[in-house]
Amino acid sequence: MNDLTQLGAYLAHYPSLTLVLTLSLIFCVGLCAQLLAEKTSLPGIIFLLIFGSALGKYGLLSPYGITLINPDVFSTDGVRAIIAIAVAIVVFEGALLIDLRQLRHNLVSVTSLITLNVLITIIGMAWITSTIVGVEWKIALLYASLVSVTGPTVIAPILKRLHIRHKIKNILETESVLVDAVGVIATMSIFNYITSSGSTPSGILSDIVVRLALGALSGVVCAGLARIVTTQFAPLRGELVRLLVLCCTILAYSLAELLAHESGIAAVVAAGLIIGNTNFPHKHSIKEFKGDLTLMSITVVFLLLAASLDPQILMRIGVPGALCVLFLMVVIRPLGVFLSTWTEKISLREKIFIASMGPRGIVAASAATFFAIELDAFQVEGSGIIRGMVFMTVLMTVIVEGAGARFMANWLQIAPSSVVIVGGGVVGQRLVQQLKDNSQQGIVLIENDPKRAEALSPLAKEGVYIIEADARSERIYTEKLHNLQNVHTLITTADDDWVNLRVCQIVKRLKPDVTLISIINDLKGREVFESLGIRTINLNEAAATVIYVLIGANQPQETLIHDSGT
Repeated sequence: MNDLTQLGAYLAHYPSLTLVLTLSLIFCVGLCAQLLAEKTSLPGIIFLLIFGSALGKYGLLSPYGITLINPDVFSTDGVRAIIAIAVAIVVFEGALLIDLRQLRHNLVSVTSLITLNVLITIIGMAWITSTIVGVEWKIALLYASLVSVTGPTVIAPILKRLHIRHKIKNILETESVLVDAVGVIATMSIFNYITSSGSTPSGILSDIVVRLALGALSGVVCAGLARIVTTQFAPLRGELVRLLVLCCTILAYSLAELLAHESGIAAVVAAGLIIGNTNFPHKHSIKEFKGDLTLMSITVVFLLLAASLDPQILMRIGVPGALCVLFLMVVIRPLGVFLSTWTEKISLREKIFIASMGPRGIVAASAATFFAIELDAFQVEGSGIIRGMVFMTVLMTVIVEGAGARFMANWLQIAPSSVVIVGGGVVGQRLVQQLKDNSQQGIVLIENDPKRAEALSPLAKEGVYIIEADARSERIYTEKLHNLQNVHTLITTADDDWVNLRVCQIVKRLKPDVTLISIINDLKGREVFESLGIRTINLNEAAATVIYVLIGANQPQETLIHDSGT
């Protein structure tokens, strides 16, 4: 006890060390949470919320006067600044990865999801919350607007692990990024309506439009300036370009906030879309850099927010609050999705899957904290209810919808008809590119080398489902590829003939009617492959055949006939 007292006195004498120690602990705990998420294939947010709550102000050690993760050491303004920058980075990274060429094919559905679906969510959830929980209508309206946004930080990692049609992934990812801007600005407009008596519904709508416009303008200006800098100072080193993009993100957010409060999200979305879809140098390294920053931002924000949440608030909300969230998942979200995708050329099963994927994430949680503080500043009752309801929504939707995504995909059987390619070497990569550019079927690439799999990861944004694993593991085909129910062809391109043969044997046993094609490096083993019904290709023979065809194309027809006869 005396040692703890001395440590407390020492930290009180050096307050900056307390900040450093808290941040160090946050990153260490966050790493443990992400490692568990990787091991269990569950969303990392689940573990971040659990660890943050356990080690925070009201955690397991708080009765003993010990708080390992204490947000108070940063002060209220410090926490808000950290959260604001973190959210800006997360949303920018999501927008950076959106392919506008793909968006054209889903424009009507995505537009409806971020407008009509948001409107249905706000009105429906406000009515349900005021009825079931019994809160004032205005507070219920504010809560409903906060949970109208889905979470790109949850959806993107989940979809990366699922084998579903690229169109469905694109719709969900694009919605989760764009709806952040609309939802947060709608929340700000509703907050203004609550705190001022002169607001009207038409005034709220015009306020939303103005904030969106000013935010988008700020993002366009900052992205344009970044593009000018890269042109005038070309060529720039990769590290300078990454620093430039980070400055662009923070500047766009700050400028928009100066022009109109809570329009910063719209600004970073606009900047991310422009940089991600223009000829920007070092784009691949930018995406990797922003991905790393996003992971750090998610870790810090969720641990800080969870550490500050009083579990007593969740206890007071109790069953009525849980019923509201359940209603959101099984009624409001499906209703909004079905109306928004009414004209989209996707199957009923795919629409059901989209409806089941609405986990809330970092934007909802951070915005709830901000508006709870603002409500207290305006002496409006309900800040505790707002935070508790939003965190209950995040927790339930992430656990139920996030963790249950694979089950839903398997149950609905929405995997596309696919070709499986084993090996991401030169042959495998070339084959993927040709199939991707000239076919509408699904493509699965299995690669065991972690470095090569990481280098191939950009293909995932183009609809290629990449599995980093040993292709000789039967579990891959039973769990991740739904027992090969939608696989019609398997192509093995590994350098080891034994690996190719073993993979073909496993797949043939699981699905006898699948077409099997394999590269063979030793011609002596051809009979073994072909006796099992496996078509074989030897690269040396294939090269000789191509050379013969190229030579023959330049010879007279008589020579060709003579040569073929001999």
